[in-house]
Amino acid sequence: MPALVTIPRGTRSVRIAVMALAIVAGFFTLRSGIAFFLATPATAEIALQIDPTNSDAMSARADEWLKTVQLGDEAARLTAFSRSALERSPYDVVALRDIGIITAANDDERGAERLLSLASRLSLRDYLTHAWLLDYRFRTGQIAASVREADIVLRQMPDNWDIIMPALVALTNDARVIDPLARTLAVKPDWRGTFLYKLSESNPNPPQTFALLKQLKALGSPASKEELDQYFVVAGQKTPVRELYAQWVALLPPSAKGESAALLHDADFAGLDAPPPFGWKLHPLEGVYAERGPGPGGMGSALFAAFAGDKETVFADQELVLGPGHYRFAGRAFAEDAIDKGTFRWSMVCMTKGHEVELAKAPIMTIPGKLISYAIEFDVPADCDQQGLALIGAGVGETFDTPGLYVDGLQLKRLR
Repeated sequence: MPALVTIPRGTRSVRIAVMALAIVAGFFTLRSGIAFFLATPATAEIALQIDPTNSDAMSARADEWLKTVQLGDEAARLTAFSRSALERSPYDVVALRDIGIITAANDDERGAERLLSLASRLSLRDYLTHAWLLDYRFRTGQIAASVREADIVLRQMPDNWDIIMPALVALTNDARVIDPLARTLAVKPDWRGTFLYKLSESNPNPPQTFALLKQLKALGSPASKEELDQYFVVAGQKTPVRELYAQWVALLPPSAKGESAALLHDADFAGLDAPPPFGWKLHPLEGVYAERGPGPGGMGSALFAAFAGDKETVFADQELVLGPGHYRFAGRAFAEDAIDKGTFRWSMVCMTKGHEVELAKAPIMTIPGKLISYAIEFDVPADCDQQGLALIGAGVGETFDTPGLYVDGLQLKRLR
C-alpha cells in the first residue's frame, strides 16, 4: 500500500508549501531509488543521467572507468570524478581505490599505500585494493602483511584463485614467506587444499615447500594424506629415495608417532593415514580381494587376500628403505580351508635401478582352521638402497574354490 503524506491543517499558504515540499521530496526519493537499481557496470551511465549525484552509480562508473583509463588528462578527470564521489560518500571504497591506483601509476607508491590502506580497512571485498597491497607490501619487505592480503583476496571468491595462487606459489621461493604463510594455512582457510596441491604440483623450491609442510605440522595443523599425495608424487620423480623417505617420516601425522622408527610400516594392518609411496598399497580387482579387517581367532587387524587362482596376483606391496645388513622377516597367517602349497608367498625384492633382484621369498604354508607362524632371514647388499615387499598369489589354474587367507603380526628386524 503506498505511503500517505498527511497535510497538516493551517492556512492555505502553509498547506501549499508543505504539499510542495512533499512532492519535491518524493521526486528525489524516486529518482535516487531508480538510480540505485541501475547502479551496475552495464547501466551506470543511465543511472547518472537520472541522478548525477547518486553515490552507487558514481562508484559503479568509477569502477568501470579505471579498467580503460589512460594516464594524463583522462586519469586526472577520473581522479576528479572519484574525489567528487568521495564528497558525496566519504566511505566510497571504489573512489578511494581509484585515486590510490592512479597515484601509484604517477610514481607515488607511498602516497598510494596510504590511500589503499584506508580503502582496505573500509572493505575486505575490493579485489584491486588488496591485490595491489599484496604486491607492494612484499616488494617493500612487509612479508606478513603481504600474506594477509593474499588471504583476504583468496577468501573473497574462488574466481580469484587462478590469478593469485600462482603468485603466492612463486613467493614461496623467499624463505621469509614460509612462517607467515604456514600460520595462515594453519587456520585452514577454504583455499588451503587447492593451494597445497598447486604448490606441490609446480614445487618451484623443494626445500622451501618441505619447510612449509614441516612448519604446518609444528603448528599443530599437519597436512592430511590428501594434501600430501601430490607432493610425494612430484617429489618422488626428483628426490633421492632415502631423502624422500626421510621427508615422508618427518611429515607423518602425530597419530603415527610410533611409525617413525619402524622398518616396516603398518605392520598390523590397522591402517596408516599417510600418503604413498611408503606404507601399504592394496590392489583389489574384480575377483581379487585385498582388504583390511578383523581376522578370525583373535588375530586383531589383518589383511584378507583371496583370488580365483587363475594367474599370478599381487594383493599388497610396500616400498622399503633398508640399509645394508642381515634381516629377519616374520608374520602369521590363518586359512579356513586347505590351500595348495605355494599358492601364497611374500617376496622381498631389490628395486634399485640396475640391481633388480629377488632377495628372499617366504611361502606361506597353512593348516585349515589354525593360526600359523612363519619367518625367513635375508641379506640386503650395499648396492641396494630401495626394496619392495609384496604378498603374491601364484597362478595355479582355475578352480571351483577361491583360495583365501588372513595375514597379520608382521615383523621386520635387523639382526646385524
